[in-house]
Amino acid sequence: MTNPYTLNRLIEVLMLYQEGMRTAAIAVLAILAFAPLSSSSFGTEEYQESPWWEATSMDRDGDKIHDAIWLAIDSELYDWVDGENTISVIVDFDHTPTSQDQEMLEREVDFQTQFRYHLIDSIAGRIGVEDLVEASGLPGVVLIELDGILTTQMNDVNDIHGIPMIWEDTGYTGEGSVVSIIDTGIDSDHVGLDDLDDDNSTNDSKVIAFYDAVNNPDKTNGTEIKAYDDQGHGTHCAGITAGTGAPDFVNIGVAPQAQLVGVKVLDEGGSGSFATVMAGMEWTVDKRHDFNIRAASMSLGGFGLIEWTSSEEESVNRMANEMVRSGVALFIAAGNNGVAAQIGTPGSSEDAITVGALDKDTTIAIYSSQGPTEEGRVKPNIAFVGSNVFAPEANSGDGYIDYSGTSMATPGAAGLAALMYQANPDLSPFDIRNIMQETATYRECHYMLDNEPCPEDLIPKNRQNNVYGHGHVEGHLALLEAASYVYDLSTELNLTTETEISEDNRISLSNQDSVKISIEGDPVKLEWRTWDMRDNWMTHQEFSPGDEFVEISHSMLIDRLRYLPGNQIEGNQTLMVRAIKDSSSSANLVEHIHIMTEMSMPLPDNTLPMMTGEGPYGSVEMGGMFSMLKVRKDIPHGVYVDPGWYTHPKGHQAYEYTGELPETAKQFSPGNKLLEPTTSPVVSRYQAVKPNFNKG
Repeated sequence: MTNPYTLNRLIEVLMLYQEGMRTAAIAVLAILAFAPLSSSSFGTEEYQESPWWEATSMDRDGDKIHDAIWLAIDSELYDWVDGENTISVIVDFDHTPTSQDQEMLEREVDFQTQFRYHLIDSIAGRIGVEDLVEASGLPGVVLIELDGILTTQMNDVNDIHGIPMIWEDTGYTGEGSVVSIIDTGIDSDHVGLDDLDDDNSTNDSKVIAFYDAVNNPDKTNGTEIKAYDDQGHGTHCAGITAGTGAPDFVNIGVAPQAQLVGVKVLDEGGSGSFATVMAGMEWTVDKRHDFNIRAASMSLGGFGLIEWTSSEEESVNRMANEMVRSGVALFIAAGNNGVAAQIGTPGSSEDAITVGALDKDTTIAIYSSQGPTEEGRVKPNIAFVGSNVFAPEANSGDGYIDYSGTSMATPGAAGLAALMYQANPDLSPFDIRNIMQETATYRECHYMLDNEPCPEDLIPKNRQNNVYGHGHVEGHLALLEAASYVYDLSTELNLTTETEISEDNRISLSNQDSVKISIEGDPVKLEWRTWDMRDNWMTHQEFSPGDEFVEISHSMLIDRLRYLPGNQIEGNQTLMVRAIKDSSSSANLVEHIHIMTEMSMPLPDNTLPMMTGEGPYGSVEMGGMFSMLKVRKDIPHGVYVDPGWYTHPKGHQAYEYTGELPETAKQFSPGNKLLEPTTSPVVSRYQAVKPNFNKG
């Protein structure tokens, strides 16, 4: 017997999507049915499957030419059309093509055959662009497909979204940004994820914190457990976000100098409960200031029927919204169901940035889930390449592997957020989302298994649909928009650090130390801040136009940081500096620093703190806490008030001698009897003396 809930739910689905989505809703009947329907339910007519080409998403306008071909002809990312104006295609037939079919193509449209297949009904080769329409009308031809480029290179993904242009034009690589990967964990021993500069002699870990909500939920400080991944999915995602590409630097992540926080919420089988996932989400929010977490990637979602219970009020969705409102830009995978109305928890959350997946020809991937959400909200928000993405293979040491899915698209978008935050740390998560959406290339859509346009595309001035979202992410445009939110980005203004950097790729600052910065481009103002989002830009008061150098001192940092509530002053910080001229700004200089500071704990009245200021002959520094001992006759017993510096009796104070120096007698020279060698050894005799505590 059919589950009554299922039947009622099906009726609701059909009513909800009857305008433009009826086909998609019917397509999921089999998924939703808990028990088979009787044969009488639909009559006795024999069901006959339609040919694949009649419902393919490749030919949404029904002209028998792959829609991607027209995009490829106009593409500036790859030379699909050669100098003779030909393009490589695959011609699909309604039967297994014969030699006569091949001859027909070669004769009628000057087709240059490369292969004729028998396992699929197709012939591959090159054809003139001007002959495409004629070829589509030849007998037996059902579709002309683009002969796509298959690759397993991460740099292809970067190229499609303009990421190398960011690296080259601005120098932004994600430095100073931190992204949380909420997934199966991270293999921090992989060569592409173990070190920021890929120099194992330095101590500059890429994974700076790790929380294991699955096996060690009580160890919450982020540094008690070494990062690991017993499944592999999280490591792959981490590499897409911020992998360095080592050892051959081919498969480089979107933000290769960003740092990572691993949050393990899924077990070795790749699954986890709502409760565990929410624990990791909440931990990320709680630790956002400790580790400067500004963005998070969650390539996870419900499976099967759970997708249909994605109410906005569900706990995971509510947690996701709270993460964003707390200052963390949250990227969530749309899912891999490839059917309309299948974006569920947590990708359906209102404030999260839900990411759909593109193939490398920038068309929507066949598996990418489509909106709307259960409440009718349009989703996804954006689309990023997710097919055949090469990234680190967990527990392989230095291996790489390619995976496909919205799981691969999501960390790529999160990596772009890391670049945007480096360019402008003042951005909110909503700024990140809005910029990515507004700069994306809008793509009109068709729902899976439906050749009709998406209804939302018919709405005047609409900027989002349930397949592509706001469209294909344009990384370079998004970065420039982020950098120019307040000031235009100028490459003529440049800042360079002159202070020596230690082996851990940090600048250590104690009292009297400073970060020295050289200046190019004649700015009129210099601003600085720490990375923490609660710390606004500060004008450098000691900088004057024309200065070639400027210093940011230990005391300047301390004076600023001490007023931030709950902020840790000492320890690791990230310094950002920018030069301003008129309406333009330099790229942000980012330096990791380590601040040493005075003791903040209350001290006993008779105790001096370490690093305690200046004395009459220079700085007085001590390596710990020291109790004062009364040694001056004029200080009464029990009084520890500061008496001032000791006044030396006349003739008992060392001083610098500036007169002539006497000639030094050389060893064994005439007249230097003290240094002449003796004929017999000198024997020293020592006698132990018992101390007498009764004397004095």
